[in-house]
Amino acid sequence: MTGESPVTGKAKTWGDGSPAIGFVSKLFFSVFVGDVVEFADKARRWGGWNWPPFLLVLALGTFALITAPDGPFRQFVWVYAAFGTAVALALARLLALASEVRGRRWRVLMSATAVICAVAGTIGMDHLAEHGEVDVTGRTRIIPGTATDGSRLRLVVDSPADRSRLRLTLTIRDAALDQQYCVPETEYTAELPGNANSRVEHVRSGQTVELALGGLRGEIEALITLATDENCRMNLSVADVVLHD
Repeated sequence: MTGESPVTGKAKTWGDGSPAIGFVSKLFFSVFVGDVVEFADKARRWGGWNWPPFLLVLALGTFALITAPDGPFRQFVWVYAAFGTAVALALARLLALASEVRGRRWRVLMSATAVICAVAGTIGMDHLAEHGEVDVTGRTRIIPGTATDGSRLRLVVDSPADRSRLRLTLTIRDAALDQQYCVPETEYTAELPGNANSRVEHVRSGQTVELALGGLRGEIEALITLATDENCRMNLSVADVVLHD
């Protein structure tokens, strides 16, 4: 009677085909992708393995909020929507709703979509930080604030010219309402010092004008020349000032 000789060789524990390497690979994919390999069926029962995708989404969202520039809310709507979708999907994957999703493909799709939305939101916020609108209304002043016909005023923006254009809206009011009513006939001219091509004429109270900054760097300054009826005294104030590309 003959029998097979026992296996005396040792298991291979190195190289791409080794059991140890295979285990580590499956563990890596389970942590960062979520249920993409067979090992994930076991890992899914360990609550800790479902946290990394959620924490990644949370970290990207926090970073984006910290680096968000000043500007009108409307330009951030799609970025916030992307992060809202990412957090909702990651949280659903982490909590009870994920346990109701039977198919492994749906679980993978939820995790992948959450991460993609978070990455897209982060890239979008970085783009807005470089090229989005920057509200500098609170850093803009007019010197002096009261003027008469022919007066020249300085509009100073205490902010570097990080964008190529300046959008400006001024409000003009009568300095003595009980003695005059000159707003309808009052207008002004705006221009950058030494740049005649930037000159914008016949601008009235509440109208918005665009000034091309060109290669201007450092503090922004514009010259305002008032045109109104004789003996009229007017107050000029800043309504809205935005830097944009």
